[in-house]
Amino acid sequence: MNLENNYQGLLRALFDGEKAIAVFVVKGNNYYVVDNKENYCIDVRPEYKSYIEKGLMSESLYDEAIRLFRNGVPVLTEDNFHEYIMKNNVATYSVEDMKRFFISGQSESYLCNFYDYVERFLSVLTDPVSDEWDQWKMRLPKFYINFDKRIYRHTDGERSHETSVPSDWNAQAKSDFGLFIPDKEQYWLIDGMNFWKLQM
Repeated sequence: MNLENNYQGLLRALFDGEKAIAVFVVKGNNYYVVDNKENYCIDVRPEYKSYIEKGLMSESLYDEAIRLFRNGVPVLTEDNFHEYIMKNNVATYSVEDMKRFFISGQSESYLCNFYDYVERFLSVLTDPVSDEWDQWKMRLPKFYINFDKRIYRHTDGERSHETSVPSDWNAQAKSDFGLFIPDKEQYWLIDGMNFWKLQM
C-alpha cells in the first residue's frame, strides 16, 4: 500500500494522537506499522486485572474484554504478529513508502533549511523551538518492538507502555531505538540528513 495516497489522513491521525508509528522486528525482518497506540502493548492482561482491582471493571467482564482485545490477540508474540496484522486489518509499510510519506509535499531546499535549523537549535540557538519541530517529530516512530532481542522502547508520554512487557524484556520509555535500526531501514535518513535528531 502506498502511504502517499492518503498521507494527509495519516498525518491527522498522528497529530490527533489516535494512531502512532511503530517498528516491529520479527524473525529478522523490520515492519513499519501504523495503528492505535493501545495495540502496541505486549500483554493486556495485567492492565485489565488492575482495572478489576481498582473497581473499574467487573470480574465477569474480564474474559470477554480479553477475548475482544486486538480481535482475539491479547498477548502479542513473534508467532502471532501476522495474525494481529490480519485480524485487525493493519497495513505494514516498506521503508520506501515511509520515506515518501516523511518528505511528501516538501521541496529539497525546504528540507535542507529545516535540517540546518534543527542542527543549529541543538547546538547554539536559545530561541523557543519552532512549531514545525513537533509536526516533523510526529512522522517518526513512537514505538520499537523487537521480538528477536526482546527490546521494547517508546516515546509516548501519555502511558507507561513498558509495564505491559514481560519481565525478561529490556523495556524503557526512551528514544534511543533509532540506533537499533539498520541505516537502510531508517526512512528519516534523507540525503545524509538524520532527522532522528528531532527526538532529542
